[in-house]
Amino acid sequence: MLSPISRLHCASQPLSSLARSSSSARLVATPDKEIGLKLPRSWLVRFTPPPKGGSNSFPSLPWLALACAGLARTAAATRRAMPRVDSHLHLWTPDTESFPAEVQLPEQLNKDGRATHENFVALMDDAGVKHAVVVQPVNYGQDYSYVKAAMDAHPTRLRGMFVADPRVKASEAADWVDKMARSHPGWVGVRFNPYKWPADSEQGMADEIGAAMFTRAGELGLVVGFMPFKGLALHRKEIETLLENAPNTKVIIDHWGFFLQPALGFGDDRAVDDESWKTLLQLSSYPQVYVKMSALFRVSKDAWPFASLSDRFQELLSSFGSSRILWGSDFPYATEHSDYQKATVAMEEWPAWQALNGEDKENILYNTASKLFGLPAPEATASLLASGEL
Repeated sequence: MLSPISRLHCASQPLSSLARSSSSARLVATPDKEIGLKLPRSWLVRFTPPPKGGSNSFPSLPWLALACAGLARTAAATRRAMPRVDSHLHLWTPDTESFPAEVQLPEQLNKDGRATHENFVALMDDAGVKHAVVVQPVNYGQDYSYVKAAMDAHPTRLRGMFVADPRVKASEAADWVDKMARSHPGWVGVRFNPYKWPADSEQGMADEIGAAMFTRAGELGLVVGFMPFKGLALHRKEIETLLENAPNTKVIIDHWGFFLQPALGFGDDRAVDDESWKTLLQLSSYPQVYVKMSALFRVSKDAWPFASLSDRFQELLSSFGSSRILWGSDFPYATEHSDYQKATVAMEEWPAWQALNGEDKENILYNTASKLFGLPAPEATASLLASGEL
């Protein structure tokens, strides 16, 4: 493989300039033995003497340009080959006649049709995303017509999460979960939004209704996702009560626990909620708890690739391990900060991500979600892992 110096030179020089600088070097006749990147030793060169009066410079190496190109192609191919699951997104349509919205859809994310299932699946194809989990958007309330239509149109690609409705009677709460789970084969989870519960409720999501729904979800193999939009610390007590009463129900904490507040994705007034971050890390002591490394723009004040999250990601990894972390985009909101393709690879720019081994990357991008949601086992990564390319 390339030496560290050569790798550095690859990163700092455009390929065209490397190719030009190599034209004056002379090839050395050496045995045709590969030196890495499928390049034979016959591509090695001698240093070209500098022009009279000139100063020494980096050696002119014609194979270096090809090697750099090879590195780029290998990295791109590896990204495409590694399957991904987008564990968090929302879909809707401008066709409000067929699919009326309870709450007005965000115009800037709707008028161009970007959040339709047809457009999203095309984006998945371009980005190498194999499967995705559609979370019922607040705009449609308890009308699941559009998410069901999306899952019907793409039964092998899309799964869904419905939203717990605390308005049902406590005596009917478990049956309500049963009924919802039977309403479509694509349902894999139920989202608990604490702000759907009465604000004056002492127990919040852990009341009789929430406890019955939470327990039955676990019995049915449905994952419960918590949406603590105003900060995880505010809901720690009720979440821990549910966890302790039903330890077999698997749980996902959405969007890093919303540790940056307000969690709008915009605004200079946003600040770190240290208690919510501490709560997230401490919840790792419950083996049934997983965390979505999703909506990066909501938990970072800097622009794509949100590199300030690298150190926090390392903390998250140390607490949960890669087998309890799963990636998600929060599409279409993510497209206000980058296109979808870039949203799928933002974390790959982080030092902490680049230090991961192939198994950890595969867990976060595919395996964790695959096991939680009952998705097909990955195939494309097996040979890459075996060859050491990941």
